[in-house]
Amino acid sequence: MRMKTAGVLFGALFLISAGCASRSSPYVEGFRYAPEPALAVMLKQGTQTPSLSVMVSVIGLRQADSDNRLPPAIEVRMRFENNGQAPITFDPHSASLVTGALQSFDQPDARPPAPLQIAPGQTQTQTLFFPFPPGSAPRTMALDSLRLRWQVQIDGQPYLQTAYFERASPLYYGAE
Repeated sequence: MRMKTAGVLFGALFLISAGCASRSSPYVEGFRYAPEPALAVMLKQGTQTPSLSVMVSVIGLRQADSDNRLPPAIEVRMRFENNGQAPITFDPHSASLVTGALQSFDQPDARPPAPLQIAPGQTQTQTLFFPFPPGSAPRTMALDSLRLRWQVQIDGQPYLQTAYFERASPLYYGAE
């Protein structure tokens, strides 16, 4: 009888710990965005091969994380692929994020924080955390669509790039 009671207790503790683990996600549930990823390319005049490809994904709405000194923020990941012959620079502080209702987010906290120097043939990834403006939160902002804009320099010449995202329904990403 004691063995059965111990098994039930162990099972209950396992289920409780599993439930706690699933609640410890750093992301706010229900905020997924499409496309996943968006693709922005730069074509050199007279060619069909992009000299720069940037894949961008909205990872999610991140909850505050005191361990990493992050306030609530939208997390965006960018992958830069330099397929051209010229060096490319991306300064993460050139990036801006705006909602469909034209509400702007604060300047991003970038990981790594320094501008990326992307040599020809090289690929690099950058993660940006866009904090919510003071006094706002996910429930007070129109988050159904987002526009990310950033600037790259190719061989010292500035170019703007843009990616658009729509909040995906749970059916889009397989949630029930």
